[in-house]
Amino acid sequence: MRGMFIIIRWEISRLFSNWQRAAAVFVIPAAVMMVALTIFPYLINYMSTGSVSEKPIIIAGAPDSFVDYIEETEGTTVYKYDFMTLQEFGDFWNSGKAMSDLKKNGIFVIFHEDSIYVGCNGESAMARSRADSFIEVVMDKYNERLEQDGYSIFNVDSFNPVTKLLNYRTGANQGSARVIPAVLVLLIYYCVYSLMSDMFASERDRGFYDKLLMTPVSPVQIAMGKILSCTGLVTVASYTTFLFLFLASWLNRSNSASSLIPFGMMLLPGQLICLIIVIPVTAFFCAAVCFSIIFSVRRMKDVILNLQMTLIYLMAELFISIFMVYSPGRFEFLIPLHGSIAILKAVFISQYRPWQLILLLISTLAWSLGFINRTFKKERYIIDKRKRRT
Repeated sequence: MRGMFIIIRWEISRLFSNWQRAAAVFVIPAAVMMVALTIFPYLINYMSTGSVSEKPIIIAGAPDSFVDYIEETEGTTVYKYDFMTLQEFGDFWNSGKAMSDLKKNGIFVIFHEDSIYVGCNGESAMARSRADSFIEVVMDKYNERLEQDGYSIFNVDSFNPVTKLLNYRTGANQGSARVIPAVLVLLIYYCVYSLMSDMFASERDRGFYDKLLMTPVSPVQIAMGKILSCTGLVTVASYTTFLFLFLASWLNRSNSASSLIPFGMMLLPGQLICLIIVIPVTAFFCAAVCFSIIFSVRRMKDVILNLQMTLIYLMAELFISIFMVYSPGRFEFLIPLHGSIAILKAVFISQYRPWQLILLLISTLAWSLGFINRTFKKERYIIDKRKRRT
């Protein structure tokens, strides 16, 4: 046990002795992901509409009360508007330009008598998501204001911190559930993959790992020390990444519909504790997987190729999470990595249960120890054989 702690302390001190390597683990992945999350919506918008900026929402036949509401209410000006009369919209529709706009993810809002019609391209997930966001942020609040207009008895404070926090949190956490869980797990694996490649594959390629096996520290303690040091470092890096994402959410005051991290994300204490527990367990599983892959093949080129396959799988999980919103099923928590994304998604949408966390922990730890034990059985024989030869 003492030898394992020596390896852990040595690996951590080795990382922090080089500030470039420390930055590569703790800062650069989070910063790169923040830039990617900022650029990605504009890229998708350009691919679907041919324009980087969002198309304005066409408002036809809007009453004066709606125009005043748009100008006076906080949060509604994140959308661009193009106001028309009903006659102008009729001409616009008959000219065929309206259908072209719909195909490019345009949104129409038509006020007619006592009804409001919102139209969008139903075959486009981006258009439906933008229309739903507009209805929730603008139209529902406008209807509430109409119902309350003239019936207010008390003067309400324009800013109540508790009310504002809870109001923003509901919608922001729903939006964050599509992105942040998959981003966190993706970054966890990326950091583990980088560290484990250096701790095992690179050292073995240079011959340093074989020299390390000749020390008085047992091979099991050397391997577990490296795995646990990697887990601890990546856990701290992941907490730092989440802090970046949290700050990005609260700095996004415009709450643009293009943003993948909505304004006002907030986890309650129970949700935060669940996230704090899930991250190190996920990091430990990733370290176990990388450890098993590294000792399954010998050539450095093959090691990198096999490690990157899991990275591709997690990228696919991220894209699926962005474009598909659903509540995780109970059996999803048994699937390694995917289960971590599922439990974090359930945490953000306030649907997680303690049994889900327990199921995930048991399943992930069992898979992790299975990978490590399998590799130990294989490698300890080779190591013992080498020692006898020496």
